[in-house]
Amino acid sequence: MKVKIFSILVVLSLFYGCGFGKNDWTIEKLYVQKIEGSPKVIYNFSAWGGLDSNPRGFIILDSTETFKVKNILPIYQISEIPNKKNIEGITHDCYGTCGEPYYKSSIILKPMKINITNENGIDLTTRIYQYKGYSESSNGGRYQFEKFVETRDSLYFYNLNDIESMEKYHLDELKIKKGEIYLNSNEKNEIIRIFANNVQLNPITKSIEKISDYSLTPKYPIKDQDLSERGIFREAKIPK
Repeated sequence: MKVKIFSILVVLSLFYGCGFGKNDWTIEKLYVQKIEGSPKVIYNFSAWGGLDSNPRGFIILDSTETFKVKNILPIYQISEIPNKKNIEGITHDCYGTCGEPYYKSSIILKPMKINITNENGIDLTTRIYQYKGYSESSNGGRYQFEKFVETRDSLYFYNLNDIESMEKYHLDELKIKKGEIYLNSNEKNEIIRIFANNVQLNPITKSIEKISDYSLTPKYPIKDQDLSERGIFREAKIPK
């Protein structure tokens, strides 16, 4: 009996030594955005823990709380600027299009299901799309831009040169809706790169029109304070 108990304790100690059973994560990426009209903030994070687990996603916390991995929102991307009453996001599920059936299935762009939950006092609208419809709508690219203009709901970039593909595309203008824009800054508080996940849904049917991931590099220096806080994530200090 003692041998069995000792064996169980050894196994449990190995699991806990690897990080199993405790909320002990190494945060590798952490961004934060103020939720308009609310004392709460929304984080986007990526972390590593025991047994090679890699939690990531969005978390809502009070602005006075220290970041911790808990209550991850069931969305992949934000589709509108978060506010004190509602956050809208999207995710996907198979609906018969994962694996081999992907190539024989038809694309569906309308939401397959809509869930509304309450997350830390804020309603979360989650639209779930067919995996193939989500995947076939995705595009983006890496560009260097010359200047930008910010409005209440969007960022407009001008004179963009493709720095990724062989064709070296040029864009006169690129509009990106705010909500999931991420700023990377250097020690001089200058923006060195802007990442943007841009979800475009039909305003009436909420069908997917386009999902774009952009990496944008300024040609000339831009100060962090040149952009507002509305709909924009900034790098947050990673708690020790």
